[in-house]
Amino acid sequence: MEHKLLKILEKVRTEVPGNIFTGIGVIVCDSLEYLPFLPMSDKSRVISDVDVISKIVEGSLATNVNHDGFNILGKDFNLMYKNVFISPPIAKDIELDIDQGFGARYVAAILASKIEGVIVTAVVSNSYGIVIFKNGKVVNIND
Repeated sequence: MEHKLLKILEKVRTEVPGNIFTGIGVIVCDSLEYLPFLPMSDKSRVISDVDVISKIVEGSLATNVNHDGFNILGKDFNLMYKNVFISPPIAKDIELDIDQGFGARYVAAILASKIEGVIVTAVVSNSYGIVIFKNGKVVNIND
């Protein structure tokens, strides 16, 4: 699971123009029941097969009005929602080095990785690369 997500995100990074890249948040889940999220546009729900990589790239560009949102993938890696706001509950037992200066997307991803039904989460940034989380812990870092 983590390996496939890493490959997708590596492909996304190669296609994103660095000067307008704002970062990426991705959630892979088998259930949305406990994931608190809010679509940030009337086009957030994806109801047909789409090219996941191109849609994630599109949502990571500063030119996209909803570039701060997360993308939600099913366990088969189909895109279910793009550019959604997530509000995971705060958990005290996460591994977070607060001296590293990570932003809200990073913290939201690590917290969301602890939610029932969420398999893994990931963030991509120009500063720290690709980081994948599972159950509140970093499972793979790719610079």
